[in-house]
Amino acid sequence: MTQATDFYAQMLESQRRASEERGETRAALLSELRAFGVTSIEVQYEGYGDSGNVEDVVVTPDTITLTEELRRRVEDFGWDFAYALSPGFENNEGGYGELTWALETDKIDVSHSNRYIETNTTEHEGL
Repeated sequence: MTQATDFYAQMLESQRRASEERGETRAALLSELRAFGVTSIEVQYEGYGDSGNVEDVVVTPDTITLTEELRRRVEDFGWDFAYALSPGFENNEGGYGELTWALETDKIDVSHSNRYIETNTTEHEGL
């Protein structure tokens, strides 16, 4: 029983650290993006077949172009944030979604969809 308890404690500690890191990353990005004049960020992501990635990052106002390094950090943050809410969505048929971050109020909305296959089987024997 100790082994299971240790594993559970390690898992909780890992989740706590990851949440703390996301908070630190969020604060740093918020400051940097506001300094650029960005008012909102939209991160579109998709995963299936055991892999996934960020499909697009939309910046508002659209006259602002992020540096490659800052864009990559925004992509990583968006993926990590969404994944924390829906872990494993990249498996099997996968899932997709959109994270919208209103920088003026520091509010994040995530709209996420999971794909699945539905099967309806009917059997008739001995008729």
